[in-house]
Amino acid sequence: MDTTAIHRIIEQQAALHGDVAALADGERVLTYRDLNQRANTVVRCLIAHGFRRGATAVINMPRSMQLAVVCLGVLKAGGAYAWLDGDPTWPHGISIPQGRGDGDEMKVLAIDLTSVLNARSQSSANLPILTRSSDIACIIGAPDGTPVLVPHSTVTALQANTYPAQPSWTEDLGALDLWVGLMAGATVTMTPQSARTAA
Repeated sequence: MDTTAIHRIIEQQAALHGDVAALADGERVLTYRDLNQRANTVVRCLIAHGFRRGATAVINMPRSMQLAVVCLGVLKAGGAYAWLDGDPTWPHGISIPQGRGDGDEMKVLAIDLTSVLNARSQSSANLPILTRSSDIACIIGAPDGTPVLVPHSTVTALQANTYPAQPSWTEDLGALDLWVGLMAGATVTMTPQSARTAA
């Protein structure tokens, strides 16, 4: 098991500081234990739908606590994610590209995580899925639209030195600032939608 993967560091935070607030949005708080357990439940749902290590998930959701849970779940399943926000060409929620079909159209498997995300009972056991620091964690878009593959090692290196005293999830670059705060064991504040649109 590679402890330098993003989610492994967050799992350690959950084990050591489970009652500490991981995410706060002004109305709700999600502890490290809650975040980890909810992500574990997402992992099991993804695996049941055929998601495997090295696969990529497309997540088309607005920035929220649920998005953080889903992204973490994908990482814990050994996969990578590409985060979109309101792209009408992809189903809302999470989907797994299945390759090209007839007519060269991309086939996708859309997975409904509504019941999983809202379930009262969450899974506490972390799965021992192998993830290497060189594995891709997320795919972000460069200014020219070129996809950039970001490995776990790049994100963990961002956290290795310092992190903001009051980290917040404000950037749209694949949630990288979210991971930096969570790996450090900080409480990451969610920037309200109204504040983002007014900016």
